[in-house]
Amino acid sequence: MILLVDGYNVINRVPELRPSLEVGLENARLRLALQVSTWNRTHPSYECVIIFDGDERYTGAPNQDLAGVRCLFSKTAHGGDDKIIRLVRSYRDRGADVTVVSDDNKVSNNCRAHGATVRPSSFIMSVKAPGAPRARAGKPAAGGKGIGRKAAAEIDKELRKKFGVS
Repeated sequence: MILLVDGYNVINRVPELRPSLEVGLENARLRLALQVSTWNRTHPSYECVIIFDGDERYTGAPNQDLAGVRCLFSKTAHGGDDKIIRLVRSYRDRGADVTVVSDDNKVSNNCRAHGATVRPSSFIMSVKAPGAPRARAGKPAAGGKGIGRKAAAEIDKELRKKFGVS
């Protein structure tokens, strides 16, 4: 089982992580890696990977291990989204169960189309054991965000058709 985390998307979306940006990107990346490492202790069956948008400054050493979590950098700024989608396709081709943590629409929709489970950024803030009760999936609460299961299934069907994924 693989957990792919959309690094900067999660840092910017999770209120507990956002303040770490004030000290700098390196601090924010470490704070996220520590949180993913903490999450992984209660979900040890997952291999966790964090993907960050990169740029020329990181091409010399694109991969790092932070807090025991593998961190990958795309070779270009804003290239992390495409790298996540490529990783999902690669892992799914090998039969892996892939979960992606991102609130980015491009990432979410493409990863679902390729068979990955997509969770919101707040997902990694929960350190409950996997057997713990979960919120019921389905229609969003009144006034809530999101779409229902039926609409999500239709979107998935259309995206699979568009990208030629069965």
